[in-house]
Amino acid sequence: MGLVEYKQDFDEEIKTSVYGTGVSTKAAFLEAASGLLGDNELESEFQIVEYEGIGYRQHRLQLDGYVYGELSNSMSLALVDYRHDDSVVTATDIETIVKRARFFLEDIDYILSHAEESSPGYGLALDIKNNIFDIQKYKIYLFTNNSMSNRIKTLEADQIGGIPIEYHVWDIARLYELSQNLTMKEDYEIEFSEFSDKSIPCLSVTSGEDYQGYMACIPGIVLAKLYIKFGAKLLESNVRSFLQIRGKVNKGIRNTIIKEPNKFFAYNNGITCTADSIKIDSDNGTPILISCQNLQIVNGGQTTASLASALLDKKEHLEKNINDIYVPMKISVVTDENSAELVANISRYANSQNKVNEADLSANHPYHVRIEQLSKTTSAPALHGQQFGTYWYYERARGSYAQETHKATVSTKKNFEAKYPKKQKFDKTELAKLVNIFSGRPHIASAGGQKAFVHFMEDISKVWDRNPKDFGPSYFKELICYKILFRETDNVVKSSEWYGSYKANIVAYTLSKLFDIIEKRYKGKSINFNYIWKNQNITLAMRNQLKILTKFTHDYLIDDSRDVQNVTEWAKKTNCWDRFKMMPFSLEGDFIDELVLTSELIAEGPNTTEWTEDLAMIEVFKIKASLWYNLKSWNSNHYVLTQKEIDFIDCAIKINTKGWYPSAKQCIKILETLDRARSEGFPE
Repeated sequence: MGLVEYKQDFDEEIKTSVYGTGVSTKAAFLEAASGLLGDNELESEFQIVEYEGIGYRQHRLQLDGYVYGELSNSMSLALVDYRHDDSVVTATDIETIVKRARFFLEDIDYILSHAEESSPGYGLALDIKNNIFDIQKYKIYLFTNNSMSNRIKTLEADQIGGIPIEYHVWDIARLYELSQNLTMKEDYEIEFSEFSDKSIPCLSVTSGEDYQGYMACIPGIVLAKLYIKFGAKLLESNVRSFLQIRGKVNKGIRNTIIKEPNKFFAYNNGITCTADSIKIDSDNGTPILISCQNLQIVNGGQTTASLASALLDKKEHLEKNINDIYVPMKISVVTDENSAELVANISRYANSQNKVNEADLSANHPYHVRIEQLSKTTSAPALHGQQFGTYWYYERARGSYAQETHKATVSTKKNFEAKYPKKQKFDKTELAKLVNIFSGRPHIASAGGQKAFVHFMEDISKVWDRNPKDFGPSYFKELICYKILFRETDNVVKSSEWYGSYKANIVAYTLSKLFDIIEKRYKGKSINFNYIWKNQNITLAMRNQLKILTKFTHDYLIDDSRDVQNVTEWAKKTNCWDRFKMMPFSLEGDFIDELVLTSELIAEGPNTTEWTEDLAMIEVFKIKASLWYNLKSWNSNHYVLTQKEIDFIDCAIKINTKGWYPSAKQCIKILETLDRARSEGFPE
């Protein structure tokens, strides 16, 4: 796929998102673009904030999104320049647009005295003014769906109020490059002498063709300064995701820094790192670590972040203490050929006080594989006179939907999109948000895709380990009902006269509140998922109920009694949800009448087609041998079939390998085994 085709597909994806979710074109583009950066570990997910205004010097102010990076103490602001033509974005255009975000920062006092208090821009401005965030750096991003006249990736760094500002420009060409690569991580080299005149003793421990191991002792002041400069870039991806959930400062580590810095070496397990290469020199016969290429901390991120946080704490004045600290450091130098596999294994097996479970943070977890399979084998009912059902496409890996057809003929692409409509596509981030919402965690769903995903995987991994068979077609259908409920609630909000902002938060809190009320007051009853699945829509009574409850939710979220002025940040707080759960709300009678007993929501078991002996024999002989081999291969990864069922599949294979013919009763068992595999997600 070339750049021109990529831009066409990207713009088409934006149109589909606007149509399916009701967000603005700029918001849809920012979500897609920042999603690409997030997948490649370049930036966290942006909170959508669409603000435009005029500053006190008549400058134009603009802000389309923001995200606070807790690990790097940086505030990232996003601007979107979305064009409906193919015009080139000039250097002058870029300079003009990025200044709008800088003016936003300069004019915070003016914004607070002139903007509407309910506007998202007001809430963010107030939080920055009140130092809610510990901001050590600003990053201003410009995203555009067109190409720049020259490949400017960053503009000259700047500062405001003593805080540095970085500028980053992402045009469609750069986004295309990012989509074609697993990562676009820029190489970086660390010269340790830049951070301290203290030497770092380093001994070679083991070596081989593809791996060298070293032990070092790094001064705490060096480690802290490294983190302050490089931030989350220094942390391997699993450690970064883990710390964003757990928090970066460990109280025990901090107490040691304050009270017993000289015993830090004794108490702390140290850090485990990988590097592409290192340079060692000799100082009076002692090997000294001079530099590292692409250093990554795969274990000990909390130690590193805690030291940096203590150094930045101006109240405690801990720099002298940190100068007395030394940290054990294990370095693994790996070659390019096998670095990905080795780094993953080192991260997985490294001991730590707070274990990072790689599988729990990965879209390659068997749960996601199962959902992907079910999405391709579970047909939604045919509606509106259609002669065939459609499918809800689960995009486990970003871009897989487009990949299905990018080399296909026009007719093949048309047939694929008829079977898997674009408006019926959803990804792992959406899935995580949906499950968090309907599990009574709207505050987590409001915290952003990455955090919602990690919390979701922590829970779902435990359930999966207990019984993977719980995740069959009926489970998948319920997920789709969640998606339909979310979509229709979103439509209710955006079409309401009172709606102004915070749609995502209103939808999340509305649905969590609805399910919480049903669970507490109407035990044994449920929303009629059978109806929603059969009709791929909700009832009129439910729509009317949502109109009332969404307004109630909106009024709660923007009420002046909220603990945090910024509504977007308030919606992320546990206290926000706890308080909302306690607020009395009565459901409408028509809606209550539609609730059904949970026992009426019959979960589908395996397909129970009644095979006669004659029909079973005919059917078995019609099936190609490749299907049986595919089934055995699939089962070797998913462990669905019993040994007896595997024996029946082996019987079917013998038809072609040995010319052996199973009996009529065996044919029935063979087909029953195939039906059960299909119900468990076998994609054929």
